[in-house]
Amino acid sequence: MDLYTVRNNIMKGVPLQELKLRVCFYARVSTDKDEQLHSLSAQISFFNDYISKVPNWQFIGSYIDEGISGTSVNKREEFLRMIEDAKKHKFDLILTKEISRFSRSTLDSIKYTQELLQDGVGVYFLNDNINTILPDSELRLTIMSSIAQDEVRKLSERVSFGMKRSIDSGTVLGCSNIYGYVKDKGKLVIDEKEAEMIKIIFDRYANTTDGLSKVSKYLYSLGYKNKKGKRIDTTILTRIIENPKYKGYYCGHKTKVLDYRTKKKKKLNESDWIIYKDYENVPPIVSEELWKRANKKLKERQDSFTNRAINKDVFQNRYTYSGKIYCGCHNLTYHRSSAGKRKNNPVWECQVYRKESLKGCSNPRVFEQELDIVFKDMFGKLLKRRKHIFDDILNDCKNYLETNNNESEIKNIESKILMFNNKKDKLLELVIEEYLSKEDYKKQVDLINEEIITNQNKLNELQNNKQDKNYIENKINELKKVLDNCLNDDKCYSDVFNELIDKVYVYKEDGKKIKLDIYIKTGESINTFSDNLGRKFHLIDDYTANNRSIRRD
Repeated sequence: MDLYTVRNNIMKGVPLQELKLRVCFYARVSTDKDEQLHSLSAQISFFNDYISKVPNWQFIGSYIDEGISGTSVNKREEFLRMIEDAKKHKFDLILTKEISRFSRSTLDSIKYTQELLQDGVGVYFLNDNINTILPDSELRLTIMSSIAQDEVRKLSERVSFGMKRSIDSGTVLGCSNIYGYVKDKGKLVIDEKEAEMIKIIFDRYANTTDGLSKVSKYLYSLGYKNKKGKRIDTTILTRIIENPKYKGYYCGHKTKVLDYRTKKKKKLNESDWIIYKDYENVPPIVSEELWKRANKKLKERQDSFTNRAINKDVFQNRYTYSGKIYCGCHNLTYHRSSAGKRKNNPVWECQVYRKESLKGCSNPRVFEQELDIVFKDMFGKLLKRRKHIFDDILNDCKNYLETNNNESEIKNIESKILMFNNKKDKLLELVIEEYLSKEDYKKQVDLINEEIITNQNKLNELQNNKQDKNYIENKINELKKVLDNCLNDDKCYSDVFNELIDKVYVYKEDGKKIKLDIYIKTGESINTFSDNLGRKFHLIDDYTANNRSIRRD
């Protein structure tokens, strides 16, 4: 039965239970504790019993999330599966206990109930007595959802306040699963067996040349393993060494919840932490001096690794053609070889050729001098012809933009949307002055909303096209500017190459001939635009170097 028919029948006084509907239910509990799971079992039993007593309803199935918070739907797999099934028209009505079970976010409640209505599916909140099929449901749903959302906010604030008081009083918070300690009534108590492992970690790392990986292997050889019986990961070792608790310091307020709905946290700067010596609540396992030496070594190694990573990045991009030349057979970058005889005349070759010689890749190697000749000549021709080429392109671009100018259509649609919104305001005034019934108001507003959505979709599409066109023109001007700057700087070849050239594919052609497919950085929008113009430029002639022919099509 379609939604319109269901609504009309209910408006005529036909009870929901007397309509032939395909029905499912959604249930959720926020934790996996026994009492919550008992509540879930009770919910399932209730819905099964409730639906079985309505002979006109066909029970399709249930969607149940266990141990999931209601503040966000992103992690609720069953809820999202239900939404997808609704789009496939598997059922007509969803039963759920109350709004807080469905979502504690007002925006989510409105968003998903509206989406479901568009798919021809209603939601019936039993305890709140709200049926989204009815015209007045959205207002009531907004009010009840806001109340549910505010309860979550207050709960989050109470928890945050309680945590702050605990931090101020020195109560140890957080997970009790910390190596070397057990937590007892807000205090840490040393676990002697695990504490021995902690002492070994600090001593081995601070007093030997071992890195974290070797320390991990050493611990495993002594029989120390993680909670899953495997080697202790170097990431865990890093956290252990950095943790001030092991030297007897209380440490709290390291993170802050940014949004109670998403539970998103921000790691605070060390200057914002609350940290102080507290041997009573956090007894030390290692001396402060040993802790400092271990952390000094850790920081030095981390800084050294960062510098190596930066230098590696610089090294990988130190040549003009690095990361730009690709093998047409294997789609792998060419590497530069300048050893031995190639010292004064470097050659670029496929990675596979480098490892397996001709057996692995028969694609040609390319001398760096040859590449220099090809691209410098290409840029030279572009410089000489830049005005003609770019003026030509910009004129075509201008004609294309004018032909596809949507400004008037955009303004027209914006005017329509404004007109529809004004109509809604006038209808509301008629309801307030009691010239129009709420039922008639709802019918007319629904029709107007459909028109607004249709026009808004058209507007979004036109505005996206407008942005693409602006990008096209800006990108062409950028390329022109790069070449103009090159006229005044003899040393800018490498910069121009990197700015202008995206990729160069090398192919073997007719014996000793080499074909280069050169891709200029134009972006997808420019490529589309070029295709529309049907334009193709031939900027490079054939070259002969080292008895080989090189050309670009």
